[in-house]
Amino acid sequence: MGSGTKSGCSKEPGQGPGRMSMPDAELAAFYEEVFMPLVRRATWRHRLCKEDARDVVQDAFLVAIEKIDAAGNPKAWLIQVVDHLAMNHQRKQVRRSKLLSKWSRGDFESAADQRVVASRVQQS
Repeated sequence: MGSGTKSGCSKEPGQGPGRMSMPDAELAAFYEEVFMPLVRRATWRHRLCKEDARDVVQDAFLVAIEKIDAAGNPKAWLIQVVDHLAMNHQRKQVRRSKLLSKWSRGDFESAADQRVVASRVQQS
């Protein structure tokens, strides 16, 4: 941690007031430390399959690269991001299953309507 600041983090231009970025090496070590525990949390707490939980945690780290504040409590912040992303993932799954069940009943006038709707579901 040798960038001159107490926490080893540097303040970069363009960041919010008081926000400290996490150096790449520190972020990599943080990733190794918390990735699997976060996957287990998303699997257990949000009842996601392991593959979906991994995707959610990966997405959380993509957010973290841009927005994490190393001067705060990055682990707690990342847990909150994972929880929010997992809930969003669950809502999306429920919405898709409801739409698919509705559309599979044949509530449409033609097969062309069904194809249009099916393509929209795949895009969401």
